[in-house]
Amino acid sequence: MSGLDWIPVSSLNEWNYDRLENIRKLIVETTGEAYRIDRLRELPLDEQFGRWVLSDGDSDFGILWVMRLSKSCARVLAFSIAKNLRGNGIGAEGWRHFALAAKAFGIRSVQLEVRQDNYAAIRMYHRRGLRPKGSISGFYRDHDGWLMLGPLLVDPASQ
Repeated sequence: MSGLDWIPVSSLNEWNYDRLENIRKLIVETTGEAYRIDRLRELPLDEQFGRWVLSDGDSDFGILWVMRLSKSCARVLAFSIAKNLRGNGIGAEGWRHFALAAKAFGIRSVQLEVRQDNYAAIRMYHRRGLRPKGSISGFYRDHDGWLMLGPLLVDPASQ
């Protein structure tokens, strides 16, 4: 699908209900996690590097939402891409946009949680230097997760 770009977006408080509902559905479809609209609006997303949407200008097809944990560490809160768009480098492109922006604001390390059965995402994170640091039982509905930590790399490491 051409015409898609990762773009930084405004505060979720400025989004209308329909846009947030579409993102809520995307998150449920891709992760099984169910959020209320008001909870999405409350996410502590970093204003400088933490609000990315994969869009064609009319509709959203992915999100990469990040919060700052400390002066040099960030946590990915949500990274979802429509299932029909996976496997063609779109996730890697989104990560690159986020990493370049975050590095410009002093971020040097990143952490996230990922379902243990999401092998493609785990491979992408691993190529970018993240490693599982612990198992999280019941983090996702009916699935365990990994806590992954590592340096914030823009591009895959040669391993």
